[in-house]
Amino acid sequence: MKKLIILIFTICININVFAQANIAAARVLGVGSTVTITGVVTNGDELGPIRYIEDSTGGMALYDPTVLASLVRGDEVTVTGELVDYNGLMEMQPVNSSLVNSSANSVTPLLITPLQIGETTESELIQIDNVIFNNGGSMFTSGTHDFDSNGETGKIYIKAGHALENSMIPMGAVTLIGISSQYTFNTPANDGYQILPRDSSDIIQTGALIITSSVTQSNITTNSFDLSWTVSDSSSTNCNYGLSNSLGTVLNNGGNTLTHTLNLTGLSPATFYYVECYSINGSDTAFASTGLYSTASNSTGAIRPYFNHSVDNSFSTGIDAQNITTYFNDTIAAYMGLAQNTLDICVYNASDATIATAINDAYDRGVTVRYIADDDVVNSMLSSLNSNIQIIYRDPLPAGIMHNKFLIIDANSTDNSWIMTGSTNWTNPSNLFSDYNNLIFIQDEAIAKAYTLEFEEMWAGTFGANKIDNTPHKFIVDGSEIEVYFSPSDQTTSKINNVIESVDYTFEIGLLSFTRDDLAQSIITKNAEFGVNIRGIIEDENSTGSEFANLLTNGVNMRSHMGVSNSFHHKYAIADANVVAADPIVLTGSHNWSSNAENNSDENTLIIHNATIANIYLQEFEKRWGELANTNEISNLIDVNIEVFPNPTKGRITVTSDIEIIQLNLYNVNGKLIQNESKNIIEIESSGSYFLRILTSKGNLVKHIIVQ
Repeated sequence: MKKLIILIFTICININVFAQANIAAARVLGVGSTVTITGVVTNGDELGPIRYIEDSTGGMALYDPTVLASLVRGDEVTVTGELVDYNGLMEMQPVNSSLVNSSANSVTPLLITPLQIGETTESELIQIDNVIFNNGGSMFTSGTHDFDSNGETGKIYIKAGHALENSMIPMGAVTLIGISSQYTFNTPANDGYQILPRDSSDIIQTGALIITSSVTQSNITTNSFDLSWTVSDSSSTNCNYGLSNSLGTVLNNGGNTLTHTLNLTGLSPATFYYVECYSINGSDTAFASTGLYSTASNSTGAIRPYFNHSVDNSFSTGIDAQNITTYFNDTIAAYMGLAQNTLDICVYNASDATIATAINDAYDRGVTVRYIADDDVVNSMLSSLNSNIQIIYRDPLPAGIMHNKFLIIDANSTDNSWIMTGSTNWTNPSNLFSDYNNLIFIQDEAIAKAYTLEFEEMWAGTFGANKIDNTPHKFIVDGSEIEVYFSPSDQTTSKINNVIESVDYTFEIGLLSFTRDDLAQSIITKNAEFGVNIRGIIEDENSTGSEFANLLTNGVNMRSHMGVSNSFHHKYAIADANVVAADPIVLTGSHNWSSNAENNSDENTLIIHNATIANIYLQEFEKRWGELANTNEISNLIDVNIEVFPNPTKGRITVTSDIEIIQLNLYNVNGKLIQNESKNIIEIESSGSYFLRILTSKGNLVKHIIVQ
């Protein structure tokens, strides 16, 4: 009898482990169970190798690239496999068997609200109405994007290479369809819920009248600015604006046009205005997302960069770059000494006694001091601060780190408001003195207030992917445009990409880490344009995912800083320095060009449109460039035999070389790229004059070609 009971018990266990169940019942069995379920596939390879299926009771994620590769939307499939937890998402992995029962089945999305994105809807196809994206008018990039629906908030996730990537985020209300999913490193896994739209058909514009461009700000003064946008049909120009999201002041300019420009006047200096632009055609109204915009301040607009290693002033166009070597801590302390009312500090890691004394002195003279730090590093300096100074640490969750290095002085003062940012942690001696770094100070009330908004968000305990885009981004500082972005909420990578795409002549990058494939491809594409000269210095040449080899292999003139004493810790780029007509730009801050910086960590980035500042950073770059070995210089081609024949030609060119030829780029006389080849032969159809750019493993060479 005992043996019979044991046998029956064993059979029951086996039945439970290999249960044929509806999806809801299978989910209850939980991780570790092997189940057989049947459901309709709701996505194809647009989300990668993963497949989601659902029946009338629930949904399940399946992951097995080999078994599932042929499954498409609408297939009804029966699968058997083990349930696992993948960063909070329950999925079947591996799939031991798969049988397609039928095809072309349909699934009606479940209508929910953002608060219902969670375990009860996980892996199901869902729909949310009246969705308004926070970054409407900008571009979809890989990563998360926040939205609002009737006062509830949610996120969508766009993977690299997704059909929506680099398309415009809709302005105004849309219907959103996608798969309810989850991705988190937290335990317990009670966050990270997100929607996965499958393609552009999952975002449905509502109404016949649609806003077709972002709202752009221009002509910024201390008491006015312009906002411009376009719509799909002729309509009127209107807005509702105010000092809060409640708005309150309606401006109707009338008209009947596709292109709209609206001038807001009578505003106050260094003040932020919430504006909802909209256009009306008959009974149809198209609303843009509410944006936050700043007027210019009456501050001095002083911009002061500093470097802690030697610079090359022979490249100066009038204002020499300043190398203050071991005075980085004294300089930071001196600016802190200016604080009269408030001192907000947001720094990843600190260990310097001089700076600690300056903070304590500020507190002792009555300045309100607040400090945000990261909890993953030592931060030994903080134990030296007055115990009454408030300090908060970023919690290890969500993923990422608080990687900022900025301070804000007297944000509400016209003449004494300063921000400091750059690449420098306050660690002694490493980041302050030994590693290659930059600091930049700006005296501007409006920018100080923008940094304060970001500070307040983190001060309230909101970090990383939980933050929202809640600051203005464009400022006019003493006549120069400055853009300000905070990660991971502000799509910083897309703004970096905009800078790359704007380059006309020269581009220099100086980075500790570079692992973003999309930015590397943009640089490679830009480098192929005739007349563009790109150079780069990277420290982490061999880190996982480093783009150094990719850039070098594709003909970009790169130099590695790896192995040189002290780390190259900068995070800057310089566009078209010394070409004033081409909009010289400096990009600097704490943001490494990585997915972690884009999607997880707290970072800040300045994009400064100013010829003098661009030249100052160029003086630093040229010094570092000259110090590094000429491993990839075009001058290395002097002793290399490269032949192009015949020239003149009837239309067929052959290139031979002692070294590897990576690519041939053919340009017309106007510098337009008209052809590229990965082999050593190029065919030219039309007669005329051309330039042939030969990309090799040791550098690039340009030859003039005549086609008869």
